[in-house]
Amino acid sequence: MSSSDRTDAILAVEGEMARILRRVRMVVQHHAQLFSPELQPSGYLVLGFIVKHHPTPPGEIIAQLGIDKSALSRQLRVLKDLGFVTSEPDPADGRASLYAPTEATVERMTSIRRETQSLYADVFEDWSDADVAQFVRLLGEFNDRIERR
Repeated sequence: MSSSDRTDAILAVEGEMARILRRVRMVVQHHAQLFSPELQPSGYLVLGFIVKHHPTPPGEIIAQLGIDKSALSRQLRVLKDLGFVTSEPDPADGRASLYAPTEATVERMTSIRRETQSLYADVFEDWSDADVAQFVRLLGEFNDRIERR
């Protein structure tokens, strides 16, 4: 690949990533509204993390999602007030709390994730198993490299 072709390819990647980010934002907003009309997209992302990694301290959420501490505090308060999460003192540090989803939250989130999985299954319906596997491998490698930077 020539230098010019590689530059064009990198520009194309940038454009496609922008398309993905726009679509992801729209999906997160849609899922937040499906989950609860009172839930903001950022709260939905925090809630999704808590569902996958509970019980979890706020510091872990901050580290993994890159969210501001004060913004996270607001989101956790909203999630707790809406009855989507519970908190308990962290046995390792009594000053900190651990957050966990309620059973109803896990059930609702599982239902929404099934919808997403169904969408992906439809999108990949015409792809060969080898192409899907290669896409997963390349996307994983891309994400790993981005995370290491």
